[in-house]
Amino acid sequence: MSSWTYSASNEANLMKIKYGKLIEDQFNKENVLFARLKLKTDFVGSQLDMPVVQSIGGGVASGSLPTANENKIGKATLTAKKVYAVISVDRESMKSAKTDEGSFVKFTAFPVKIAIDSFNRNLERMITVGNATGTGALATGNAGNTVVSGAGSACSPYLITLDASGIYYDTDASPFEEGDLVNINTETTDLEIVTIATTATSVILSLVGTSSRLGTLAGGCGTAFGASDVIYMQSSKDKEMIGLRGAIAATSSTLYGVTVGRRWKAYQKNASSAALTTDLINEMVIKLKQQCGKSPKMILTSYNQYIKLLNLLEDQKRFPIPARRADVSFEAVQIMTPEGAIPVIASRFVPADEMFFLNDDHMELHLRPGGFEWFEDDGTVFLREATDSYAARYGGYGQFFVNPHFQGYLHTLAV
Repeated sequence: MSSWTYSASNEANLMKIKYGKLIEDQFNKENVLFARLKLKTDFVGSQLDMPVVQSIGGGVASGSLPTANENKIGKATLTAKKVYAVISVDRESMKSAKTDEGSFVKFTAFPVKIAIDSFNRNLERMITVGNATGTGALATGNAGNTVVSGAGSACSPYLITLDASGIYYDTDASPFEEGDLVNINTETTDLEIVTIATTATSVILSLVGTSSRLGTLAGGCGTAFGASDVIYMQSSKDKEMIGLRGAIAATSSTLYGVTVGRRWKAYQKNASSAALTTDLINEMVIKLKQQCGKSPKMILTSYNQYIKLLNLLEDQKRFPIPARRADVSFEAVQIMTPEGAIPVIASRFVPADEMFFLNDDHMELHLRPGGFEWFEDDGTVFLREATDSYAARYGGYGQFFVNPHFQGYLHTLAV
């Protein structure tokens, strides 16, 4: 007769472990802006030129035939930018986790999903708040407040404290994620973001890797991580798409090769640190209609201003109860303006003190044929690497286009 005595070692050796479902819904991956954009896969050739009417004056008179005068036509030029996501999977791991019986998730499917989520997050950040020239700056320093310490090692990572003036984002919704690889200035050495800490006024990045610039600053040589110091996504310096914020905030120079001026500029309003009011919103809507003859179709704003707007309109909230349903739900938040109801959408990337008034009829994402896709030109998505692993690539080539004349930009609101 055999006997069985319970012990922790017996349990560990013989008992299976019951795993719960993978907890993956921790990140805000919603992207309303993508759903509203016109997506065109017509980008062929070296560049895409688009005519821009900048004047309809001249050639009119009463009493006698007028003198004809040529209207001013500009040319917006789009050049394609390369946007990628890459994953690498160890072959043994692929085999051991080929089904969900051996792991939380099928190992080839899960990295694929994560890669697309990360790609979309980076693309959303780029299109929403990228600048007017596509430099790809994620954040800049501030000589008076940006502090650097550490040695860049696992035990003593570089610590960069960025204040709100250099981050351009709500401190709890920065452009960074743990695991991102970034570069400093023109350096090509990668730094991995291992942790992100936030305070009410700053974002603190912990980075592991090599950076001569950060090494100099951490060594206390009397120089500061200032306005000329910039953090970029790896290999992305001067290679990103033009962004919405950069286009509507432009006041000079050129945008898509067209000189920024009265007929090639957003309606812009500096709130001078005033609190958000319905008067400000109405002014933006009416003045934009006056400028271009069309009203905005959506408002994109930060979560900071979104909360303030909800509080401002507290007495106007409605709780519709659909017929034959027992639940109560919110509709999409809309604000009534002299031009009718306009939906308001919060974005994790819009700066805390800003609000964008947008007409998506004049916003387009132009991509090479095929759009964004997994690269399978060799007949398979996963390609063998030099080591015992396989890599897959996702991405595409294109440029974001927005006509600034039909957009509005309200900034420097109280936060």
